[in-house]
Order: sequence, then C-alpha cells, then structure tokens
Amino acid sequence: MSETTRLHIDIYLATSELIKQRVSQLSREHLEWKPAPEKWSIKEVVAHLVDASFVHAIRIRKIVAENGKEFLLYDQDAWVASSRANQTELSDILLAFDAILAYNALFYGRLTDEQWERKGNNNGKEISIADLFQGFIRHVQTHLLQIGRNLDALGVK
Repeated sequence: MSETTRLHIDIYLATSELIKQRVSQLSREHLEWKPAPEKWSIKEVVAHLVDASFVHAIRIRKIVAENGKEFLLYDQDAWVASSRANQTELSDILLAFDAILAYNALFYGRLTDEQWERKGNNNGKEISIADLFQGFIRHVQTHLLQIGRNLDALGVK
C-alpha cells in the first residue's frame, strides 16, 4: 500500500473519532432530541452513518467485483425511521460504525491503482471508487454540521 493510500485510509478511519468527539459528552436527552418530527436526532444521524457505511461497503465491492454495475440505492429516511435508533445505546451504534469502517479500510488497502479508478453507475452518472471514498468523508462532514445544528437549536455548545 502506498503512503498516500495509507494517509487517505487514516483520514477515512478518523471520521469515527470526529463523530465521537462531537457527541461524547451529550446527555441522552440531547442525543434523542429531534428539531421536528421529520428531522433526525443525533442518534439517528449516527445510525444513518452506519447505514450509509453498509451501503458504501456494497457499492465499492460491486464496482470491484462486477465492474460498472448499478449502485445499490436506498431510502435513507425510511431506513432511519425504521431503525428506532433512539432506543439503542449510542455506544452500540458507534461500535458498529467503527467495525464497518475498519472492514472497509482493509478492503481499500488491498485495492490496486486501477481498481481505485473503476466506476459504477449511480442514476446514469459514472462514479469511481476514489470518488466514493472522498464522498463518504464529505458525507460524514455534512452530518457533523447537522449534529451542530441540532446542538445549536438546543443551546448546547
């Protein structure tokens, strides 16, 4: 594995630590509060990242194994609504997130340069594994901002 790939994988794995740092000192009330019935609580945001990690794992493997196949699509709101994440301990959700990230990191570490550039089809648009990788990191950043908005609405710093 190249040094650049190792650095990128370290950044990918660090997304979990960023989430943990942001939510570690929050009360159950803060973690389960929803800004509106159709909006997500912080626990639901983190559970969504676990769901997204599952889907991400399937997408990257489909690209490598089935070169160019359609991406797995899913209704994230329905997945979150059916997860009952607020009835789960945050520590359990975070353990799942860490496990999937670690397993995907092993997969990423075995990819050849050619495989990083392989593409899959996402609603008619070709996306490479490298793009998916960077997109996942951005996705976590987006949800960190969402967590921040929930905390701002609660008046928590």
